[in-house]
Amino acid sequence: MSVSDVEEKSTVSDVEMQLVNHQNCVIAELVSLNQDLVKRVSELENRLVLPSGHSSVVTRKLPNASDVPNTEMESKAVVLKKKSCGTNALSKSPAAIWYEWYAKTPRLWDVSSNRQKKSAYKQITNYMKLFLPEGFALDPSTPSYCDEVMRAGMQVERCLFEFFGDHGIKSRNGSSVLKQLRKLHREGKLELLIKAYVARVNTGKISDPAPNHV
Repeated sequence: MSVSDVEEKSTVSDVEMQLVNHQNCVIAELVSLNQDLVKRVSELENRLVLPSGHSSVVTRKLPNASDVPNTEMESKAVVLKKKSCGTNALSKSPAAIWYEWYAKTPRLWDVSSNRQKKSAYKQITNYMKLFLPEGFALDPSTPSYCDEVMRAGMQVERCLFEFFGDHGIKSRNGSSVLKQLRKLHREGKLELLIKAYVARVNTGKISDPAPNHV
């Protein structure tokens, strides 16, 4: 055997040894990863153990194509639903609606970005005016304007709910209150209140900063 043959054989042995060492490193790394995975699975199972001692097996179902929601369509549907809710979106009390209508700046009757809300607030406050037997006077130029608005709103809400109680109505939020007031109006049960309100207007007992044309 020549010297060159010995050197070549030695070189081959070195390469084989490097491959073996590399394989051993890879195997050791895989074993370590597998141990970590087993540990994590064990911890997860411990968290899912029910009080009775039985494990809760959680399976994940891969969705079919028909089960995958169209998020864009759903998002548009939510937006349309919000826009089409109208008065159903009103969840505030009558007193809060009254205060927002008269005291919020800019005034809602000057804002046209949400016409449905503007229309609903106008209708509710117009009905509420019927329930102030002594009338009301609101002057935005006075320092106590917001306090007067709040005071009148709480008074009219109290009178409104008393009227509802006499008619067996339990509605308390804006949308349901407006629905009941419309129903009472159609049934003619607000006629006396309307006539009394007109009389107060004619005798100067009403000073309303909201324009009539809104």
